[in-house]
Amino acid sequence: MTDTSETAGAARALQQALRIGLARAGRGPAALGAPLDALLPAGDGATPEAALWLSLAVVDAWERSGFAPMPAPASVPGTPDAVAASPAERLRPCPARAEALLAMLLRGVFPADLLGPWLRELARHGGRVPPRFLPTLLDTATRQADLRPALLPVLGERGRWLAQTDREWQWAALDGSAAPDPAWWETGSFEQRAAALHAWRARDPGGAREALADTWRSEPPEARAALLAVLAQGLGPDDEAFLETALDDKRKEVRAAARSLLAGLPGSQFVARMTARLQAVLQLEGSAQTGRLQVALPAECDAAMRRDGVGAGAHPGFGEKTGWVIDMLAAVDPCIWSQRFGAAPRACLALARGGDAGNELVRGWGLAAIRHRTPDWVRDFATWWLAAPPGLRNAVPDGVFDVHAALFHDDRDGTLSALLDALPANWLDEDAATRLLLRLTAGAPESWPAAPSRRMVQHLAAVLPAAANVSHVWLLKALLDRLARVLDPSVAAALDAGGAPDDQWRGTLDKFFDIVRFRHETVLSFQEQA
Repeated sequence: MTDTSETAGAARALQQALRIGLARAGRGPAALGAPLDALLPAGDGATPEAALWLSLAVVDAWERSGFAPMPAPASVPGTPDAVAASPAERLRPCPARAEALLAMLLRGVFPADLLGPWLRELARHGGRVPPRFLPTLLDTATRQADLRPALLPVLGERGRWLAQTDREWQWAALDGSAAPDPAWWETGSFEQRAAALHAWRARDPGGAREALADTWRSEPPEARAALLAVLAQGLGPDDEAFLETALDDKRKEVRAAARSLLAGLPGSQFVARMTARLQAVLQLEGSAQTGRLQVALPAECDAAMRRDGVGAGAHPGFGEKTGWVIDMLAAVDPCIWSQRFGAAPRACLALARGGDAGNELVRGWGLAAIRHRTPDWVRDFATWWLAAPPGLRNAVPDGVFDVHAALFHDDRDGTLSALLDALPANWLDEDAATRLLLRLTAGAPESWPAAPSRRMVQHLAAVLPAAANVSHVWLLKALLDRLARVLDPSVAAALDAGGAPDDQWRGTLDKFFDIVRFRHETVLSFQEQA
C-alpha cells in the first residue's frame, strides 16, 4: 500500500523541480515510494529530465485512480427521502465515434461554436448525451442560453433528472417534456411560474391571461416583460385590453413587449392608430411604377404618440422627427404598403430612390420586416439590396438578412439559390455583396442544402485565385470562416484549394477545411451503430 503522505510530499517536490528546473534544483527527481517506483523504467538509462516527466505521469495517474467516495450517511428521521432514481432512457445511446468527437470539442480542439451543430446531429440520430458529459454541458448551456434549444432534446431522462439537483440547471428540468404542476403558478420559482403560465395559456388562453392580470400589480418589475411575452402564444383580440393597460407600465421593457404584441395583432387599435398617423405622413405622387413617395415630417410628438412608442427607438444618423417616422413604419406590417400602393415589395422599395426621404423609408420598412417576419418583404429586401445605391444600402438594418437566413436557409422554394444566382460576376470586388453573404451565413440556424452550397462553392472557386488583390481581405476571410460552418460539408470538401493566391490565405483555407472535415466526420459518426 502506498504511503499517502510520502507520495504527496514527493509530488510537491516534483512540481517544484518542474517550476525551477533540475539544474537550479541541483538534484534529480525524488523517489516516489513503493509501489509507485516500480512503475518507472528500471536502470539508470533515463535522463533526469525524462525521469521527471515519467514521475509526474505516474503521480497524476495515482492521484486520479485512488479516490474512494465516502459511504452514504444513514437516513435521519424527519429528513426528506433520497432523490428518486432516474427513469429509464427512451433515446438511443450516442455512437462511440461521435462521443469521441464531442470529447475533442469540449477539450477545445475545435471551435466551441461547433457544439450546437453536433448536438443537432445527435437529435437527428434520436440519441442522448453520454452521461459523463452531462454536468459540463449543463454548465455550458447555463452560461450560454442560445445553446439550450440544441441541448434540451438530447438530455435524456438522466439529464433532466440531474438538472433537478442544481438550482442553476432548473431551465433544463422545465423543458416541457412533462406537464408543469399547476400549483407552480402560486408557489414556484420564476422559471416554474413561467412554465406553468405557458402550459395554462396553451389549454386556456383566456384563463391564463386573467391569472396574469390578477397578479400583475404584485409581480416583480423585472419579471413582468417575460411573463407578458407568454401571451404571444394564442394571441387574440381578447388580449388587447390587457395589453393596452401594459402600455402605461413604468418599466420600458414591459411597454416594449406590449407594443410588440399589439403590433402583431391584426385589427388592433394600436395598429389602426399607427396606420392613421402614417397615412397623414406618406403621400404617393403618381403610380407605384413611375411616381414618387413623399414624406411630410410630423410637427410634434404628442403624449399619445409617445405612449405608442414613437420616439422610443434609437436611430443614429437620423434627425428626431425622421426617427418618429421610422418608429411608426417599424410598428406596422409592411404588407399594408404593398396593398395600399398595389405593388410588390421590391417596387415599393424602388419608390425610396425617388424622394428625399429614402433612407428613413428603407430603415422603417426594414425594421417592420424584422418585427413581423414578412417573407415577401424579407425576400425582396435581399435581392433589391444587391443593386441599391450605397447610401440606401447603409440604411437597411442588418437584422433583415438575419431573418432572411432564418426563413430561407433550407432553400425549400429556391429563394436562397436564386439570391446566390443574382450575385454579380465581380462580387468579390464589391464589399457589399460579401457583407450580404456574411450576414446570410451568420444568421443561418442550420446547414445549407446541397444546391445552394454547390452554387456558393462555384462562386468561391471562381474568385479565390484573384483574392490576393481584394481590398477587403478581412471581410473575405470572415466569410470563409462562416461558410465553413454552413455549407453542406460533403459539397464544401470538394472545393479545390489548389488555386489559393498566396501564402497569406494558406492558414485561412487550412482552418476552412479543418472545420469542414470535422462537420463531415460528425455526420458520418452518427451513421454507425452505438
